[in-house]
Amino acid sequence: MSDGVDLMRLGVTSYTFRWAVGGDSRFGDSFKPKRVVDAFGLVGLVSKLGLEVLQIADNMNTELTAQNYRKLRETAEAKGVALQLGASGIDKAVVKRYAEIAELLGVSLLNVYATERQPIGEVVERIRGFLPELRDHQLALTLENEDSGIYTCHELAEILRRVDDRFVGACVDTMNSTVILEHPLDTVKVLAPYAMCLHLKDFVIRRASVSGFSIEGVPVGTGMLDVKAVLDMAKETGREPDILLEQFMGRRGDEEATLEEEVKWVRTGAKFVRSLLSDV
Repeated sequence: MSDGVDLMRLGVTSYTFRWAVGGDSRFGDSFKPKRVVDAFGLVGLVSKLGLEVLQIADNMNTELTAQNYRKLRETAEAKGVALQLGASGIDKAVVKRYAEIAELLGVSLLNVYATERQPIGEVVERIRGFLPELRDHQLALTLENEDSGIYTCHELAEILRRVDDRFVGACVDTMNSTVILEHPLDTVKVLAPYAMCLHLKDFVIRRASVSGFSIEGVPVGTGMLDVKAVLDMAKETGREPDILLEQFMGRRGDEEATLEEEVKWVRTGAKFVRSLLSDV
């Protein structure tokens, strides 16, 4: 395994299609499409959009039979889609379970995020304890700056610096750390030297009232994020992380409009990023 990939591949995570795969119950939304897109359907959609990577995160069911894991792997390989996995919790049981799934799927990257704050030294030792499993499965582990702000980018960088292993890196999300008032470019600058993948989200900040503001997701390339600067920072480190489009899109008037808009956002973002990659 290498510290990155040969080229910046463009893809999505399953959170990019949060409505198509069944809505987002974390926010108390009861939306449920008549035909929920499963992992096989999502691979097909990603391929149809001309994208190269799909990170299947914890908003989708990953409980399949061994036979179906292998079938999903074959489907993805046939369509030219590289699979990755995502899970919640920096925990030995999580890593062990997903390492076994990764073996069946031919996956080489598992992204995780913290669900509770623990002392940095304890996290470092725990991750070091994962290393034999990661090496045995040739599985990279990335730590994401999650959207609760449990760790700052500097703290995550300190964890990665102290672990200091080629199988452990960062998944840099360009929007999540705004919840703790980190500027996206600061987050990227600090974590880019460890980046194995990017969750590329765009957003706008608007005044919501006389006393407050709102942060709203928009298609990548149409908001306040300096996407070119993000890609340049990643490239300058000598690493070539996968670029995975993500988006926070609110529901539209009905199911059909919501699902159509979701795909439209992906097309818009992918077109914009491709135009930048040709110059990076």
